[in-house]
Parts: sequence; C-alpha cells; structure tokens
Amino acid sequence: MDQKTHGADIAYLFLTFFLWGSVYVAGKLGSAQIPPFLLSALRCAIATPVLLVMARRHLPVRIDPADRKLFLAVGVLGYYLTFDLVQLGVSLTGASTAALVNSFNPVAIMLLAAVFLKEKITPVKLLCLALAMTGTLVVAGGAHGKGETLGILSTLLATVTWGACAVCIRSLTAKYPAILVTAYGMAVSLLLHIPTGLIDALRRPPQLDLRAVLTVLYLALAGTAFAQFTWAKALAGFPAGTCSLFYPLQAVFSALLGAVVLNEKFTASFFIGLAFVAADVILSTWETTRGSRKTMDCN
Repeated sequence: MDQKTHGADIAYLFLTFFLWGSVYVAGKLGSAQIPPFLLSALRCAIATPVLLVMARRHLPVRIDPADRKLFLAVGVLGYYLTFDLVQLGVSLTGASTAALVNSFNPVAIMLLAAVFLKEKITPVKLLCLALAMTGTLVVAGGAHGKGETLGILSTLLATVTWGACAVCIRSLTAKYPAILVTAYGMAVSLLLHIPTGLIDALRRPPQLDLRAVLTVLYLALAGTAFAQFTWAKALAGFPAGTCSLFYPLQAVFSALLGAVVLNEKFTASFFIGLAFVAADVILSTWETTRGSRKTMDCN
C-alpha cells in the first residue's frame, strides 16, 4: 500500500468516527422534539432504501439458507436493539457521556469474538479490557440521578448487542460484501422499527419542524448511509481489528461537538474515564502494531 492510499484510508477512518460521533449530538437534538424509538425508526426508514441502492450490484448474490439466521441477528441485534438503546441512552444522558460509554464497544467485540469465533485474548488485551471497564465504571459512577444512570446502562447494553452483531457480521462478510450485509440487516430492522416507532409516536406525539426534519435526514443520510460507505472504505485498507481500535474517537468528536452545539459541561469523572479509555486505545494500538511487525518478520 503506498503512502497516498494509506493516508486516504486513515482519512476515511477519521471521517467515519466523526460522523458516528456526531450521531450522538444529532440524536440529542432530535430527542427534544421526537421520542427516541420514533427517531430511530425514521432514521432507519430513510437509510434503508439508500443502502439498498448502494448495494444494488450485489443484490443478485444468492444467500445461503444457513446464513439467514445471521442476517436476522444483524438486523435485530445491530440495527434494531442497538439503535434504540443508544437513542434512549442519548435522550436520558449527555451526547458526550453516551459516546464515551460506547467506547466499550471494542472490548465487547473482543470478548464475544473470543467465545464464539475462538479468537485469542492476549495479556495485553486483558489489560485493555480492564482499562476500558474502569473508564466506563468511572463515568457511570459520576452519573447524576436515576435518569442519567439508566441512560448510561442503556448505552452500555447497546455495546453488548452491537458486539454480538459484530460477531455475526464478521462471519457474514467472509462470504458476502459488507454493504450487502448492512443493507439487508437494516431492512430486517425496519420491520421491527415500524411498530415500536408508531407506539412511541402515539405515546408522545412528535413536534416536527424544519430543525427536526433536518436532524432526521442527517442521522439517516450522513450518520448511517454515508458513514457505512466510509467505514467500508476504511475496512478495505485496514484489518477490522485495527479499525475497531479507533472507536473511542467517537467520544472525542462527540465531546467537541457537544461542547459547541449543545453547550455540554463535563464532570471530573468524565475526564478520568476519558483518560482510561485513551490509555486503552494507545495500548491496543501498540499491541496491534507489534503483532503486525511480528507477522511481517515471519514472512
């Protein structure tokens, strides 16, 4: 890989996590006028046809009947439960806090991959696990009130459902294009989002104005469809494990945007938790780089 291509792939990674970090801020803005499950449903309803168009040249690919349950799991766990849990968490707590808790994602993926895919967990990875868990617990310990605690727990549960989804995606993308897996998974989730979105709308009617409409469009087009494109481009240049180490960038971008757009204030527990997460990322990056060098030396 030449230096120019390598730089482009890094740019795709940063853009992806900027977009995903901005989803928390947009979700917080939208939650003021649209109930959380309805907001997730609208996001999915707009993103699904866009993703199907993006995957159109792969649609003729035959799906093995044995893989259908995995596509179902991706839709239910990844694009239905995770979307709803994250949006609920954002609506109850700050965008920055929810994004930082979501930095636990690589740890959840690592543990589930070890159980179901038999991937090896090294001592360094165990230390990364401890750092990530400590950071998450520190942030959760700094919550104010039951509502914010529930929001943090909801976001933490979302990392588990997304981790399980990621294990399924790893298996599927070995056989099918990533964009096809995403498009079909989103289509499955839409079937579940429709009834829960309608129930949420009846429970709390939305207040639709220009800002609310623009927020929904941003979440669907930039935060979901386009972010999946940049994520796929990044995965084409780097291993999935390396890409996942950049997850905590979501918290950084979300914190910056939260301070500018939402005027969010940060507690001491947030910065302490961020320090633990940063140590996790640095150590994980070092471990991955060391592993890559060993592989090159063996070759």
